[in-house]
Amino acid sequence: MQTPDTLAPEATPEIVASPELLVNAMRRDTVPDKNLDMIRNILFGEQLRDLERKNASLERFVRVSINALAEDTQRKLDTLQNDIRLIKDLLIEEAKARREEHQGARHRLEKNERFLDELAKRVTTEVAKLDQQMELSRKDLIRQLTETAEQLRHEKADRKAVAGILNGMAKQLFDVEKIEAL
Repeated sequence: MQTPDTLAPEATPEIVASPELLVNAMRRDTVPDKNLDMIRNILFGEQLRDLERKNASLERFVRVSINALAEDTQRKLDTLQNDIRLIKDLLIEEAKARREEHQGARHRLEKNERFLDELAKRVTTEVAKLDQQMELSRKDLIRQLTETAEQLRHEKADRKAVAGILNGMAKQLFDVEKIEAL
């Protein structure tokens, strides 16, 4: 569709006979014809004004929409920045708590290592003392066993003597009973 600005008089193919006619034709095309403008205004003026009003209304709508969108976007960005700040603060606090927990665990571990080292030294000392006591007890037991074995050897000899005496007495009794039975 042609708009009033693009309408141009149709040129009929004519043979231009003289340069003056050509200049007049060019002058007519370049100089706006006031009557043509008035006719255009009468024919298309109301439509142009409607289009201008619609265009202005659309421009206002677009401007208002852009402003609302910009405000909404800014509000969301502010909320997002606030959330990011909160998360950052929480992460910093958590990192600090973990660092303190790690340091506490390391301190407890070092304390437990010192305690285990001390305990290992005490156990080693106690084991050495027990080894000495066991060695003394073993030597004492060996001495006591040796003395008991020696004593038993002496007692055994005495038992042989007692057995010999008892045997001799039994023979005498046996001889006395033989004599009496006779």
